[in-house]
Amino acid sequence: MHRRTLTNTLTGILLALVSLFPGCVMGEDVRITNGEWPPFTSERLPDNGPLSRIVSEAFALEGVTVEYGYFPWKRSYDYARSGKWDGSVGWAPTPKHQQDFLMSKPVLTVDKGLFHLKNLPFDWKTIDDLKGWKVGSTAGYSYGDEWDKAVGDGRLKVEEVTVDEQNIRKLLLRRVDVVAMEVDVANHLLRTILTPEEAASIVQHPRLLMQTPICLALSRKSERSAALIARFNRGLQRLTESGAHARYIQELHAGNKR
Repeated sequence: MHRRTLTNTLTGILLALVSLFPGCVMGEDVRITNGEWPPFTSERLPDNGPLSRIVSEAFALEGVTVEYGYFPWKRSYDYARSGKWDGSVGWAPTPKHQQDFLMSKPVLTVDKGLFHLKNLPFDWKTIDDLKGWKVGSTAGYSYGDEWDKAVGDGRLKVEEVTVDEQNIRKLLLRRVDVVAMEVDVANHLLRTILTPEEAASIVQHPRLLMQTPICLALSRKSERSAALIARFNRGLQRLTESGAHARYIQELHAGNKR
């Protein structure tokens, strides 16, 4: 066979393989910052937690290998935003985040609610109903547009802490009446840092504050981010269609019940 003909034939075969099995012939590495946010992600959890596992497996279906680096969350954000790392796992698609990153389709959704002592006759329907209570939250978190506006207007006064665990302790000490927290995070803390008796004394109000989509964020500083987001979204779709995504979320909730 003529050399040029052979080359053209091999090129045609390669292109066909790329179109049929992109992940098998387009292997690539991506460096993603991460942080401690159990039960969603943690260096101490199996597979780094369900959030990290879903991101890794969605990328793997497209031939991309993930390397995680665990840092405090602010540093994780800054490393990814600057392009020092390719991106970061576990961010809500807020306007600010979308300025700094290309955001994927939602990887999972987290519920945010209000927690209080069981013997406290607490109820609420609107944010303004919270004005008469001592309310705690965690710095840097958003609990919805209405909440943020009420805090900004001064209608809602909130005591902020740096980590969720502090609010659990403040509830037990009656230093606050109500705390805002992600439901799965709160349940994880109640199971792991309190005695069964202490945990039983804290309840969640049935009305949710909000539900927040959590996405993969890739730096706008990197030229390959757009292509990587597209590949991740394809992998996430494949993982969803296989049923694995739903199974990981079910396992998260089943293992996090009090």
